[in-house]
Order: sequence, then structure tokens, then C-alpha cells
Amino acid sequence: MSSDDSEYLEQRAETEIELAQHATDPRVVQAHYDLATAYLDRIHGDEEADPAPEQPAPAG
Repeated sequence: MSSDDSEYLEQRAETEIELAQHATDPRVVQAHYDLATAYLDRIHGDEEADPAPEQPAPAG
């Protein structure tokens, strides 16, 4: 991903967080936070979801 893409996505995430902070309807707040999370996931990936290493099949 280019640095321009990362900057754009980061700015969009910041905007969504700001919109969430000004929204009054809880559903709208959640929607803005969900969008911010999606933008940040595009930049950073899902760093917490570390898949477990594959286990070799038992011989036998």
C-alpha cells in the first residue's frame, strides 16, 4: 500500500471518529466507529488475530 493510500485511510478514520463523537443516535455512533475500524484495519491489518501455526498430522 502506498503512503498516499495510508494517509487517506488514516484521515478517513479520524473523520469517522470525529463524526461518531458528535452523533447523538447510538446506531450512528456505532456505524461511524465501525467505519473507522475498517479504515484502520486496512492500514494495519488485523494484528491481534494471529492464526495458530498448523500442527502436523499425527503419524500413524
